[in-house]
Amino acid sequence: MMLRRVLRWQGGRSALWQVLVVLLAVLYIGGLHLGNDGLWDQGDAPRHATNGLFWWDYLASFPENPVEFALRYFARYPAINPIGYPPAFYLLEGAAFSLVAVSPFVAKGLVLSFALLAGLYLTAWLRRWVAEEAGWGGAFLVLQPGIIAWANAVMLNVPSMALGLAALYHGRRWLEAPSSHHIYPAFFFAVLGILTYIPSGIVVFVILAWVVAEGRWRLLGDRRALALAFISALILLPWALVVIKWAPIYVDHVFPKMSAVLRAERWIFFLRHLPQILSIWLLVLLVLSLMVGICDRYWRREVKLILVWGIVSYVALSYMVAREPRYALLLAPPAVLLCVIGLSSVVRWVAARLGGDPSRWFLAGMATVLALHVTSASLVRVPVVDGFRAVVAFVEMEARDERIFYDGYYNGVFSFYLRAGDPDFRRGVVLGSKLLYATAISPNLLLTERVLSPAGVVQALRTECGCRWLAVERKALSDRIAAAKYLRQAVTGAEFQLVRSFPIVAPLETQIDVYRFLLPIEKPDELVLPFPILGKGTVFRGTPIER
Repeated sequence: MMLRRVLRWQGGRSALWQVLVVLLAVLYIGGLHLGNDGLWDQGDAPRHATNGLFWWDYLASFPENPVEFALRYFARYPAINPIGYPPAFYLLEGAAFSLVAVSPFVAKGLVLSFALLAGLYLTAWLRRWVAEEAGWGGAFLVLQPGIIAWANAVMLNVPSMALGLAALYHGRRWLEAPSSHHIYPAFFFAVLGILTYIPSGIVVFVILAWVVAEGRWRLLGDRRALALAFISALILLPWALVVIKWAPIYVDHVFPKMSAVLRAERWIFFLRHLPQILSIWLLVLLVLSLMVGICDRYWRREVKLILVWGIVSYVALSYMVAREPRYALLLAPPAVLLCVIGLSSVVRWVAARLGGDPSRWFLAGMATVLALHVTSASLVRVPVVDGFRAVVAFVEMEARDERIFYDGYYNGVFSFYLRAGDPDFRRGVVLGSKLLYATAISPNLLLTERVLSPAGVVQALRTECGCRWLAVERKALSDRIAAAKYLRQAVTGAEFQLVRSFPIVAPLETQIDVYRFLLPIEKPDELVLPFPILGKGTVFRGTPIER
């Protein structure tokens, strides 16, 4: 009897069945790309994966000198970026690696779990503020092209979007009932979101805008809110100071110059790229919903709050220097909410004229939209990088306790896989982008070239690298960086033996040539690590970390 009650359909209002559909939607989009390891977004994704290992190793040893620890770790495996992004996701990721396995599929599974969290919170939102039968719309969010693509990559956009949505849900519950305990999860998810991905701090401005739009000025003086804001500042301030000191270029990517702000292209960028985030079905419904929602007095307040959410997010994202279509994932939840409201309004209008139960009409409409999304989900293109496990397996067999030199776009993928199979730190990676040249974020930004000829490459490999084995992507960066071109000229000489080549399937399809360096080599204890991102000429030295 108890089971029957739980499994009741309830005229399409069953929360259990709606939750199960959201779960099935997440499993579906994960299953469509089951063989994709999620490291395709070079070079952030492999760094997000390796950062999880770094932070877990950091906690295990808890060093007295964090800077020295990070430099020594980087000297062993230069695929970490522990300062560019906050550590919250990485701590969860490290725990997942510890409990399951060190695998990019585990990290991608964690990202997919955040997609599930987002779908469940949107379901809760729809059930509370639209209609109980509207909860099926939580699956719409999961099936959007942007979610499908970025939930199948080890990236921070889906986790930060999910945490932001959770913060806004509880923030709105607090606005409705200021004495409720929802203020605590609202602050918790907001802080956790910022400590995952800084742009998710936009949700704080959304909640403030809601307070203004609703005329709830007294809430700004709420003692609990002020106390939690103070505690949140204490938590976030140390990280802000670390970023300002050690990653100033990331700060520059947030605050643009006034001349850039005034450019019209900046303000239409995300509008032009919405089709990469939202399905064509949702975009059509969105236009209809905006017209209907504004005119329908029944939905006017709800539409106002959702529009405030969307507009504040859009303006904040457009203001920042860094702009990528994936940042617009923050706009997906309000877009889905508007579409469900628009569909509900249209159904009520149709039912009033044709007769029948509006709830049944609405469920039929929701089922149709859901079916369209399920059908089109398989058409969403998700890039893949494949072939590195074979390269790493070969290198592990040939160079069991050695450093390996690597040069190319996909150095992060190579480094992660080598680190995943090296829990005792017996091997290591030396990058061409440190030994021969150095850049900051993009190939041409703050470029520093350290060799001036193929002979200079050979000399650097003999005395500064300690690597008998080289893995070199064909043509990578050689058309833009002279040192990369000199490397590819040097490996054709008698000092090198081409041992094997591996095809790599990737957005930038390439081939990796593995060479043996035939000359005697020196193995320096310390490696020179230039960091132009901290200023031209900034160089550190690091001894590769050991267990």
